[in-house]
Amino acid sequence: MEPDKLKTLAEAKAYLEKRLEALETEVRVIKALLMLVDQALSKESFVSAAELRREEAPRKRVEEKPISEFNIMTRQGETIAKMYVYKKKLVVKPQVTLHVNTPPFMSFLVRRTLEGYKRKDLRRLDKGEIEKEDVLDYEIVEGENGILSELIVKNYGDRQRFFELRGAIRWTLNKMYEKEHGK
Repeated sequence: MEPDKLKTLAEAKAYLEKRLEALETEVRVIKALLMLVDQALSKESFVSAAELRREEAPRKRVEEKPISEFNIMTRQGETIAKMYVYKKKLVVKPQVTLHVNTPPFMSFLVRRTLEGYKRKDLRRLDKGEIEKEDVLDYEIVEGENGILSELIVKNYGDRQRFFELRGAIRWTLNKMYEKEHGK
């Protein structure tokens, strides 16, 4: 190959490597900024930035059937919630009145457990270990007067994390029930 052509190719390669490095740095900065915005929004609301900017067009919903169902019960055997497990989400529906402001719902279950798993997933996303659609997310559905209607956990992860989440949810709802119903 001609020396001029080799020199041109070497310069092109150096330029491309430098440009690629700059773009990768920009991607890291953008991801970090998005995470900060999501964290700020999560302190103010229960909806992530991705959910806020997404405008869902009405579409036909296919009714998905749960893989399994669990009753969350008190030590006395009273069912306080039902957990429906789907392939990529789990839905918790209280069977008794529980309020989202009753501890330890926000302090333990939301901020420590769910946000903790979400932060871990976001770190894994940054490392390229998982895809964006596999990051844990959650939605808290409130009824009137702050009553917990539903807790939806999307992308709950592997079997071990599922069991950890189920245990944390069971413990939290039991503590809330004891505080609200004096049992």
